[in-house]
Amino acid sequence: MSFLQSKHARAFFINFSISFAVALIVIILTQDIVFEFLPLKRLELSLIDLRFRQRRQNMKIRDSSDVVIVEISQESFKSLPERWPWPKSYFARVVKNLQQAGARAIGIDLVFSSADQINQQSDVEFQRVLEKTGRVVLAGRIESQEQYYTLKGQHENYGNSFIHDSSRFGIVNVFTDDDGVLRRYMPLIFDTVHQRRIPTFSLAVLNAYYDEPFSFTAGIESKTFYYRGRHIPQYDPASFLINYYGPSGTFPRIKFVDVLDDRDFKTLEEDNLGEDVNTFDDPTFGYLYDQTLRNKIVLIGSTMPEDKDLFPVTIGQGRREGDNQMYGVEIHANVIQSILDRNFIIRQSFWMTVLVVFGLSLFTFVFIAALLAIRTKYSMFIRILAVMVPPSELFIIYWASLKVFTEYNFLTEMTSPLLVVGMGFMGSTVYHYMTEHKQRLMITNMFGQYVNRDVVNELIKHPEKLRLSGERRELTVMFTDIENFTALAEKTRAEELVAILNEYLDIMTSIIFHNRGTLDKYEGDAIMAFWGAPIPQSEHALLACNTALQMQDAIVDIRRRWKEAGRANLNVRIGINTGEMIVGNIGGRVKYEYTAIGDSVNLGARLESANKQYRTNIMISEHTYKKVESHVFARELDMLVVAGKTEPIRVYELLGLVNGQLSTELLKFNEYYTKGLKLYREQEWRQAIEQFEKALQFRPDDYPSQIYIERSHIYLTSPPPDNWNGVFILRSK
Repeated sequence: MSFLQSKHARAFFINFSISFAVALIVIILTQDIVFEFLPLKRLELSLIDLRFRQRRQNMKIRDSSDVVIVEISQESFKSLPERWPWPKSYFARVVKNLQQAGARAIGIDLVFSSADQINQQSDVEFQRVLEKTGRVVLAGRIESQEQYYTLKGQHENYGNSFIHDSSRFGIVNVFTDDDGVLRRYMPLIFDTVHQRRIPTFSLAVLNAYYDEPFSFTAGIESKTFYYRGRHIPQYDPASFLINYYGPSGTFPRIKFVDVLDDRDFKTLEEDNLGEDVNTFDDPTFGYLYDQTLRNKIVLIGSTMPEDKDLFPVTIGQGRREGDNQMYGVEIHANVIQSILDRNFIIRQSFWMTVLVVFGLSLFTFVFIAALLAIRTKYSMFIRILAVMVPPSELFIIYWASLKVFTEYNFLTEMTSPLLVVGMGFMGSTVYHYMTEHKQRLMITNMFGQYVNRDVVNELIKHPEKLRLSGERRELTVMFTDIENFTALAEKTRAEELVAILNEYLDIMTSIIFHNRGTLDKYEGDAIMAFWGAPIPQSEHALLACNTALQMQDAIVDIRRRWKEAGRANLNVRIGINTGEMIVGNIGGRVKYEYTAIGDSVNLGARLESANKQYRTNIMISEHTYKKVESHVFARELDMLVVAGKTEPIRVYELLGLVNGQLSTELLKFNEYYTKGLKLYREQEWRQAIEQFEKALQFRPDDYPSQIYIERSHIYLTSPPPDNWNGVFILRSK
């Protein structure tokens, strides 16, 4: 007997295969290889925050920091005679005072978007000080950003009227993660318009500190950015993780007014008291003499909440929920200090994550499966032991991840190991359950071929629901039909026709089940399905629309394969409607089926047929469109009175999803088409024709545009009656 033929070998092979599959699924879900699974991504981000909160704060940084913040706060507003926006002479004086006190570099984290129209001399004075000093960094802002660190279409001065060709400046924009928390920092931006790299604000300040050229930027190597001998580990291709020293208030702050208040400046308090205080240059306690600013990097920025330069970060005060807010100027201080200290966070590599995940998956699955397979009188204790294995692994993963982060600044992946342990445990338990209940699962799978799996589960739990009565409920119904199927059937052999139909129905049904739909019936080549019953679904309309779009995508693939096989071309029409329907088990005691009936169902069938009039593929009613308009991309086709009805209804062609891949041509086409339809309804026939003709430039075969051009030409020579409302009456079913 060969190794693979033995019972134990087969069991081990199955265990290994399933654990491998579990690990692969976890890698796909957590590593953004195929797609980005947002919930797990946010979980990993929150676990990063957890480690920051658990890490002991650096209490010495306030005394040893190379960065000092000059804050624009409420106290300064109360003390200064001029109201905001302050004249630039204030900033000119502060810059001169800081330089006099020995500041080595100065960064102004404010965007001066416009010149002072009242006190232009103040602007001139500020500009002169900037040019003379040479170590002041201004803040620029970008309006839009493409993937990673590339931007397009920015103004020359990046929103700051004092930025010129020779100015020191950096981009102050920071970008939060999907959950709104600021964890990453981009060291540079690439301006494609001017073909140059631009340092971000913190790096520009460091350029001034090291007397580097204003345009000097960090280099990019594999997995790192390098700056003056420092290799900064990348978190992603465009940014690195900010190693926060502590929550807001960690870095030393000085009031703006205290640096401004020298012997030549009068604050409101000094005027009221009639006595000079001179917090800057008083020989006893002034900042000019106390070495606070000597050889420091000074950042000037707002700590006023109303300025909205406040961001959620990974670490808070720990006093209450939501106290993890930090001002932008403090964020730059953390970045600058961490680069000076070479204090970087190293992210675990992808391949190390893969190795850990596969190892944990194999151990968890095989070990627990082996325990559950043991049959002794102590089976209960063994099962308890099996249940205790995953919590023990989870604790070790958490403890080790926290330890290496706090001790070595090494950031491990936590979500994927935690998830693979959980999935490994569930997988081994499910596998054990499947082997013991094979008969029941076989029956369930057989029954599941005919109805939605939710129906199967519901009927297993509640068999009393198998009754003839029904209920009224809002549902979304879908009808599909193959175009010219009768002609196809007449010229195709019976055996081949059945094979074609089976292949088509199998693929379409799989898509319906994938989107949690209920298959109602087949009628030859036609399919009826609905959403929202028997299990309520709040997004039944969107699920139906997703199904229709996925069906049309599948049709493209079927059409290609059929063409290669020499089969006839395949085109499918779909109609979707949402409304109140009667749903339940309808029939007799011998035979009944779970189905939906009512006027709303009939309208869905009419919409499927109405596609023929417009040569469209997916037509949805206004009732469905109102439910999904924020999620789908659709265009209004017409106002129809379908056969058997008297009231008009707006109908739409479903073209795609808002978050899907929408081409520029499609967007431009829809823009002109929509304008044309509006002008058509306003009876501006010539202008409507122009817009529809522009639309046809992007989609030359668009039949609805051609229809409206034809109608407009007719109305130019034979205008409609005064009570014309643009409604089209559909005579055929």
